[in-house]
Amino acid sequence: MANIKALRQNPRVRAQFIIAAVLLSLFVAMHFVSGFKLLSPGNVKLLITQSVFPAFVSWGMMFIFTSGIVDLSVGANCILSANVGVLLAQYLGLGYPGLILGTVLAAVALEQLTIFCAVTLKIPSWIAGLGMALVMESATTVGLSAYLSGTNILWLDEYRALGTFPAMLAALILGAAVSMLISDRTAIGCNIRAVGGSPHVSGAMGIDAKRTVILGAVIGAAFFGIGSVFQVSYASKFIPVAGLGSLSTIFNPLAVVLLSGSFARYINTSVGVLVGSVLVTSIFNMLTLLGVPSGTWQQILLGAIVVTCGMISGVHTKGVVK
Repeated sequence: MANIKALRQNPRVRAQFIIAAVLLSLFVAMHFVSGFKLLSPGNVKLLITQSVFPAFVSWGMMFIFTSGIVDLSVGANCILSANVGVLLAQYLGLGYPGLILGTVLAAVALEQLTIFCAVTLKIPSWIAGLGMALVMESATTVGLSAYLSGTNILWLDEYRALGTFPAMLAALILGAAVSMLISDRTAIGCNIRAVGGSPHVSGAMGIDAKRTVILGAVIGAAFFGIGSVFQVSYASKFIPVAGLGSLSTIFNPLAVVLLSGSFARYINTSVGVLVGSVLVTSIFNMLTLLGVPSGTWQQILLGAIVVTCGMISGVHTKGVVK
C-alpha cells in the first residue's frame, strides 16, 4: 500500500495517468464521431498495419535527429531502398533475404552519404538532406525507368508475408522494445543524447561526436529500412516521386517525433513514438471514415498537427529552437 501511495504521489506517474486518460478519452470520442467504426475489430487491425511504417521511420529519425542532424532525405531514402529490396527479391529471385537485407543495407548506405555531406563536408544537415533527396529521387526514377523500359514501378507480388496483420503487430511491439533498449540501455544511446545536447560538453567528456553521429545514423537507417520492408510488403509497391515529393512521406513521422518529444518528460520516447504513431494514424483514419478528402483538408490538418507539436515541444526550450 505504501508503494502504491508513493507512486500516486510521484508527479511523473500522475502525469502518465493523466496522459493515458486523455488518450483513452480521445480514442473513445473519435470512435463515437466516426459512427462507432474507428475501434471496430477490422479497423483496429487496419490502424495497426498503417502505424508500422511511421513508427519505424520515427524511431529512426529519433536516433538521427537527437544527435543534432536534421535529415530531410529520409523519405527519398525509404523509397529508393524499398525498391532496391523489391528488385532483389522479386525480379532477381533472392526472396526474403534479398528483400530484407537489400532494403536495410541500401538504407544504411544512403544515409551514410547524407551524413558524409553533413559531417565531413560541413554542409548544413538540412541542406545536405534536401540535396540528397533530389539525388535519390532522380536515381530511383531514372534507374527504374531504364531497367523496366518505360515504367518506374516495381511490384512485390510474392514475399509479402511481412505485410500481414500478425507480423506487423509483432513488429510494432518488437520495434518499440529494441528502440527503448538501444536508446536507454546502451552507451551509444547515451552518447547520442549527449552530442545532441551539447557537442562541446560531450567532447570534453571524451565522446567522439563524429563517430557518435555516424553510429546513430546507422541505427536510424536500419529502422528506416525495416519500416520500408514492412510498408512495401503491405502495399506491394513504393512509387518513386520527383521534385522533393518524398518530403510528404516523412510528414506523419515528423509529427510523431515532435509529439513524442512533447511528452518526453513523462513518457519514454520510444513508447511515445509507438503511441503517437497509432494516434496520428487514427486521426486520419477517422477523417477518411467521415469522407474528408485526403489531398486537401487532411493535409491541412497534418500541417497544423506538425506545427502544434513543434510549439509544444519547444515550450521549455530556452533561446532559439534550431
